[in-house]
Amino acid sequence: MIKTITLQKKQLIKSSIKDFRSSKNITWIDVLNPSEKEINEISEITRFPIDEIEMALDEDERPRIVELYNHALLIVRVPYKDHKETLTTSLSIFFSEHNIITMHKHKIESIEKINDFSEKIKKDMLKDTTYFLYRLLAEITNNYFRLMDNVEEKIDYLENKVFHSPENRTVKEIFEIKKMLIYFHKAFASDREILVELEKGYISSIKKTYMRQFRYVYNDLTQLIDMGGTYRDVITGVLDLYLSSTSHSLNIIMKKMTAYASLILVPTLISGIYGMNFRWMPELYWKYGYFFALGLMVFFVVIMYIYFKKKDWI
Repeated sequence: MIKTITLQKKQLIKSSIKDFRSSKNITWIDVLNPSEKEINEISEITRFPIDEIEMALDEDERPRIVELYNHALLIVRVPYKDHKETLTTSLSIFFSEHNIITMHKHKIESIEKINDFSEKIKKDMLKDTTYFLYRLLAEITNNYFRLMDNVEEKIDYLENKVFHSPENRTVKEIFEIKKMLIYFHKAFASDREILVELEKGYISSIKKTYMRQFRYVYNDLTQLIDMGGTYRDVITGVLDLYLSSTSHSLNIIMKKMTAYASLILVPTLISGIYGMNFRWMPELYWKYGYFFALGLMVFFVVIMYIYFKKKDWI
């Protein structure tokens, strides 16, 4: 799917990619999971090599900046929803003085957010491609902050769950968060390197007047890296707490089972003694012998039960 927006005479126009070369106005083209026919059309109109477009659409492509003959290519990592999981994928940004093209395999919340911006904000963004790039990177970072807030709430929920009612599913939820934080950390670190390269002037068409804004995004990514490290430590602590809680619960169960087994052991021992087939056992010929054996069993069971109850073993 291809969406094209052009700022023409201070008005936003939904144009066609076919106007890409002829238009002298700033144009944003967003390409979402294009078909082979659309890839060929993009290559023909923009004159980007097909292998370059296919590389830009590779969701596992590493973040980097490549300056080409008439444009620059930035690849950054952005979050996306994969069923119930939140993972990261690549977002490729073809950047020039008059045009900006975003390409991605999956639906990206940051792009959707920009599409939902008011017309006034989008007009301001399309007045300058460098400013558009800054707002796009800032929105990606803001999306990460929203996701990290959700992670914090999820960790708090899991902590309470581990304390009060730990379940087998809790471990799965903990490892899902750990997996997400690992993906996020890699994305934060690599995206921050992109900001460093932008500040160093690796793209000649980037206007120097926006370097301070890019530094703000850099600082936000540094903060996200610190948050990610803290949350990883906390979730590891929650996992340790869960394992300790499970081990403690198992110990309590084993203790209770041992106590109940001990209650059964005494009657078994007494009945075993009187069940031995010795010739001379005086109690066997005593008329109260049967009641004596039963009373002895009950006596010891009651004594042991009271003892275990005081120790809170049963």
